[in-house]
Amino acid sequence: MQNIEIVSIVIICLVTVIVFLSLLRKRNGEIDVLKLQLEETKTVLEIRIRSRTKELEEIANSLDEQVKKRTEELEEKIKDLEKFQKLSIGRELKMIELKEEIKRIKNSKIN
Repeated sequence: MQNIEIVSIVIICLVTVIVFLSLLRKRNGEIDVLKLQLEETKTVLEIRIRSRTKELEEIANSLDEQVKKRTEELEEKIKDLEKFQKLSIGRELKMIELKEEIKRIKNSKIN
């Protein structure tokens, strides 16, 4: 009777191992499918990242060019304003000089 019990236990253990192995194979299959899905998602994301990076680089380059152009325009305006300031100050100094000369002439005629 002990032999029959041992054989029964061994059979139950073998069946349990077979069921367990079957479940493992099924899970491995599911894992493989998930792995493929993740790899596809990774590839899609890498493509999107490269595309977006290229777009951002183009935008950055465009902005750099715009900043450079605007800086040149502002520098030119500053030069024009500096020229105008020099002319204005020169004119004012000349006016002061002429007023003083008029004063001297008036004073010399009075005396």
